[in-house]
Amino acid sequence: MSHEKDVMATRPLVWGTAVSLLILVLAWAVPTAMEGWLEANVASLREEPIEMPAGRSLPAGPRLQVNPDRDIERLRAAEKTHLASYAWVDPDAGVVRIPIDRAMQMVAAGQMPAEDDGPAAGQVPATGKDSRKGDTP
Repeated sequence: MSHEKDVMATRPLVWGTAVSLLILVLAWAVPTAMEGWLEANVASLREEPIEMPAGRSLPAGPRLQVNPDRDIERLRAAEKTHLASYAWVDPDAGVVRIPIDRAMQMVAAGQMPAEDDGPAAGQVPATGKDSRKGDTP
């Protein structure tokens, strides 16, 4: 009479578990090591744009950004300066730009002058037509 064995073979189970764990460790370690190496070696390339060889011109646009992080920092700094400074927008018409903080204080205090030469931004003129969107109902 045959019957099932009471004892399971442990050697294949141990080897299978060990191989699976080794694969998991390698699947984590290899990309982690590559990421560290790439960050160390490629970061230096991002700081300096690649020089074009003599006699060659740049290709037609659009051009890729060399360092998008630096570009966005410069853009935000320029916007911050623009929003925090006084300047003439149209000296002939007497239109000036004031810092955004001062403008918000003036709006809150009701000190902003009324607009004389047309509807405010986003409003539809009295004719019932909005030049940006066509006819309005």
